[in-house]
Amino acid sequence: MWNKPKFLKGTILDISMILAIVISIVLTGFVFSSFGQNEAPDSATSQQSEQQLLELIQPTQLIVTHKDGSQQLVTHKISTQIKKIRTYIEGAELNDAKSEKVSVAKIQSLLSIKKSQILRYPDVVPISYFNTRYQQNVSSGKNFNFNYFVLDFNRSNIGYFVNTKTNRIVTVKVKKLNNDLAWKKAEELPTTVAVNFKAYQGQVMMNYPNDVKLPVYSYLLNHRDPSAYVSALLGTINQLSISKADDRTIYTNKLNSQKIVYNSTLETVTFEDHNAKNQLPKTYLGRLNAGLSQINLLQLNLADTRFYESRDNGQQVTYRTYVEGFPVYFQSESGAIRIKIADNGDLTSTYSLNELGVPVPNKQEDVTLPSTTSILKQLDDAGVKKSDYYFITPGYEWLINKDSQAAVNMEPTWMIETSSGWQSVSAFLKHHDN
Repeated sequence: MWNKPKFLKGTILDISMILAIVISIVLTGFVFSSFGQNEAPDSATSQQSEQQLLELIQPTQLIVTHKDGSQQLVTHKISTQIKKIRTYIEGAELNDAKSEKVSVAKIQSLLSIKKSQILRYPDVVPISYFNTRYQQNVSSGKNFNFNYFVLDFNRSNIGYFVNTKTNRIVTVKVKKLNNDLAWKKAEELPTTVAVNFKAYQGQVMMNYPNDVKLPVYSYLLNHRDPSAYVSALLGTINQLSISKADDRTIYTNKLNSQKIVYNSTLETVTFEDHNAKNQLPKTYLGRLNAGLSQINLLQLNLADTRFYESRDNGQQVTYRTYVEGFPVYFQSESGAIRIKIADNGDLTSTYSLNELGVPVPNKQEDVTLPSTTSILKQLDDAGVKKSDYYFITPGYEWLINKDSQAAVNMEPTWMIETSSGWQSVSAFLKHHDN
């Protein structure tokens, strides 16, 4: 039997850690000063930043499983509709959590329940983030990670947190949910992309059984000022020494072991902290929180940025720009943001200075991507072994607009992850053939 007071204390601590990050945003302006502005952010700015923090780690895709068992991805989401879904979850009570290890077949079965709604995260996240976002207090006795939340409308009192990496589920009882109304709203969501779930190499993954037709998007390109990162993360200009080497400008804080490298070719800034007092956070949650704490200091507009993937139990975390629920690649070599924490606690973070601006019209036709099966066959026919890559997924490729250097196109493509990183399947096959 677990000790109830200890369990409650641990649960409150996990949530408090996240809330502490949110509260720290308000204090940011008192700790750091900038080149031209030494005032703390006003209440409106602080409230906006708090909201952005909650938006960074959230489900990126919503799947509706209809009564006949067909499954579709929600696309062209309308904010009021999604907000309504979130409100239903916030108003419900999720409790009596029970954790168990299950088979791959069981995971596939749970993710295929008829008349259900699924929230999908691109990688596993601690339950604490779900609790904070949806005003819940779910725990199975200790903090757990998951990447799918299944709300079963056939059994209106049951929900499932699913971790497809460990094949572990946490079942919860759902109370105070208007089941009929919530299902009606789920059915009204715009769905155009068919999906299902298949077992692949011992893990259940989302599958695209048909060709996928996706639009090309165009945006004006915004460029962030690197000095904003310098002032927020390193301090005032009189504390810094500045040097240059080729396309890099290096800002070093003379009072500690921190520096920022601005790479004008890659359009990135990289922050390095080599303080001797650094320590590696012990938990996955602690490591994610360490990265979020730094992101908070920057007061950036991250409306389109989402948590994307984690490696080494949170020691390497990538955030990407998202377009209509799909990740964007080649914004920079490191996505939108990449946080690395070394074994000794030294932190390195890389930020892309490029961000999407306002959308602009384009004349390009929609792109039709092959099904998952077709892509796997292409790889197999080319002699690519399953051990040669980790993952494939549809996404958007960040490409400079040929008609305007001030704009970028988001073009749909299949992506593949190998030991050398992400690249388009077409580029990978071209290189593999040669």
